[in-house]
Amino acid sequence: MVDPSLNQTSAPEAVEPVAADPARRPRRRPSRADVLAIGAYVLLGVFVCLNYWVDVQHRVSSHLPTDHSWFEWLFQHGAYSVRHLENPLFSARQNAPDGVNMMANTSLLGMTLPLAPVTLLFGPQVTYALYLGGALAATAGTSYWMLSRHLVRSRAAAFVGGAFLGFAPGIVHHANGQPNFVSNFLLPVIVARVLRLGEPGRWRRDGVVLGLLVAYQIFINEEMLLLTALACLVAVLAYVVQRPRAARARAGGFLAALGLGGGLALLLTAYPIWYQFNGPQSYRGLQGGVFHNWGEDLMAFVTFARDTVAGDEAVEKTIGLTEQNTWFGWPLVLVALVALVLLWRRSLPARIAGVLVLVFTVAAIGPKVRFDGVETTVDGPWAYIPDDLPLVEMMMPTRLALVVAAAVGVLLALAWDAAAGYGRAR
Repeated sequence: MVDPSLNQTSAPEAVEPVAADPARRPRRRPSRADVLAIGAYVLLGVFVCLNYWVDVQHRVSSHLPTDHSWFEWLFQHGAYSVRHLENPLFSARQNAPDGVNMMANTSLLGMTLPLAPVTLLFGPQVTYALYLGGALAATAGTSYWMLSRHLVRSRAAAFVGGAFLGFAPGIVHHANGQPNFVSNFLLPVIVARVLRLGEPGRWRRDGVVLGLLVAYQIFINEEMLLLTALACLVAVLAYVVQRPRAARARAGGFLAALGLGGGLALLLTAYPIWYQFNGPQSYRGLQGGVFHNWGEDLMAFVTFARDTVAGDEAVEKTIGLTEQNTWFGWPLVLVALVALVLLWRRSLPARIAGVLVLVFTVAAIGPKVRFDGVETTVDGPWAYIPDDLPLVEMMMPTRLALVVAAAVGVLLALAWDAAAGYGRAR
């Protein structure tokens, strides 16, 4: 959020130039640095998927081969639904004869339907590989846009932060068969829109744009949308605590835009969401809450990912038994902590990022604290959360650590920006 108090001036009114409307910012054309950044992200996306392209028709992820095959089938389902004009929310071509409620599963309809022509032309295997690399690059690209336009002045800082947000170890881990968890390209745009709600004269437009973005994200990955909403809630509360007067001045517009956006998103997705929870083959919870035990191992934060130079496959047999949503390695953790300490007093965004790291690190622990592959007797926060709580019943604690990864990416960008001599963050 931008604190209006930071832009006040004590210049005499008689000689003060007429200020531009802060709600009407000049449009910025992409610079050469922007083009180079996007190009680098595209190359990184190709590199991550390079092993698939060696034999794209026959290779699947060795980590999650069943998930990989499932998502290839989902691309085929999207193409089949478009070609035969069938309801994409349900399919009898899986789990016959009962069928599958696609809204109640990881259907990725927001992308499988638009990409139907590609699937029909080249097959689901090619679409899967193209989309996987493209989603990684697109997430890095929108993160770069968010950072460079709203948070830092150095394009190099925005590039580093965007690269981490798009290709963090936990994200690349999910690229092994779960493309819905690398399809985060709308989330930086949603976050930027949320944190700008309440600016004078923009609440209607901001509310409509936010509602459209949220509605579309529901058809890509509802769980990541929920994590983003929780992160925005914590960030807004942290801002209110630190800037109460500025927050109070913006509260009316913020709440009006938020209400408009939420109402529009609900209107656009009311039937699919109803179908998800009440349509044929709908269900509640995940295997009786068994996934609530999937908390993040504390050692995972300082462990190197398997596919890095310092990574070790053997570690996966101890602390990698669930999902590898952090695996930063101790040097990166050290850099992030040093950056947070140095930026704490001078940067409001850094303090908010620090709050996100703390809150979601604790929340990701799960019902029992795990350390180096051993489940201790110490209760974690999820030990006090009912398994049947709405929305929570569908979540895995370890995935809350993905918010930590996003906050670390922001900290890296802020630290680089400060080191480049750009002073106070925007």
